[in-house]
Amino acid sequence: MVSRLPSIACLRAAEAVARHRSFSRAAIELNLTQTAISHQIRKLEELLGTGLFLRTGRTISLTPQGEDYLADIRPLVVGISHATDRLASGKRDNVLRIGAPGTFLLKCLAPRIGEFIALHPDIDVRMLTLDPYRVSDRDGTGDFKDLSLIVRYGLGTFPGHDAYKISTERIFPVCSPTLIGNRQPPLDPAELSRHRVIRTTTPLLLRDDWPLWLETAGVPGLGFDNEITCDLLYSCFELAIHGVGMVMGRTPLIDADIAAGRLIAPFSQSLLSASGYFLTAPYGSRANEPVRLFRDWFMGTFASEDPYFNSSATPVSSDTSDDGLR
Repeated sequence: MVSRLPSIACLRAAEAVARHRSFSRAAIELNLTQTAISHQIRKLEELLGTGLFLRTGRTISLTPQGEDYLADIRPLVVGISHATDRLASGKRDNVLRIGAPGTFLLKCLAPRIGEFIALHPDIDVRMLTLDPYRVSDRDGTGDFKDLSLIVRYGLGTFPGHDAYKISTERIFPVCSPTLIGNRQPPLDPAELSRHRVIRTTTPLLLRDDWPLWLETAGVPGLGFDNEITCDLLYSCFELAIHGVGMVMGRTPLIDADIAAGRLIAPFSQSLLSASGYFLTAPYGSRANEPVRLFRDWFMGTFASEDPYFNSSATPVSSDTSDDGLR
């Protein structure tokens, strides 16, 4: 059994080389010379008594022993790096750690976050994509404990957090303008039978809203000639943008795509959801200046009245729990 442990510098070098399959790229990432990286790898291989990498010309590959070893140490190296970063950044007053569901981050936040950074270049913004299959914070000790602000989906009750509702969620079919040609909305809902429909199969959205929308539109039980299913809302929307079919849109996720003309609402009927997106912050964080600045910017940017339908929509309760992340 090895009597001493390798240095973290050796482990970081090995992890970076294994990931990049390149000594030079690892050196750039770690801000070291290529000679220093080679020295760290050599020290580690001497300590372990086995080779980790095969060097064939300019090609770098892992030995079987290297594959096994790097698979074991990678999560440890990454964990140490993240823990150190959290502790070090936690001592600074200008760090904002923001968590958001993937679809909201990609469709809403990512295109606009540059505006906040331009307004407040002294604030260090760090983004985390929340994993809907893993994230939990019911007891206050889960994945939210290190976050300054969290975008969450639900009914509005989030224990331990202040919650600010972004907007009312409306649900209605959307598609690429190319799918309906020169015709002008609103169309007859019965025409859906001739179109390919994109359905969402994610377990986080416990009910596909197509049947309820069809009932609201006066065509209950209407069959579709063709269907395609997808497990992520973001992917569903991208398929619709590329003209693959019609998808059940949800505000505010499709707001920017409608404003840009990438998607249109071909029918006049919509559903009003009891759930929606909220910006949440842990109790006691109101006095934090970066949190306040981001909250004010965020609500001013995303909180809005419904821009698409003047008539009242049909209310629909949500089957999604208050911890839903989409």
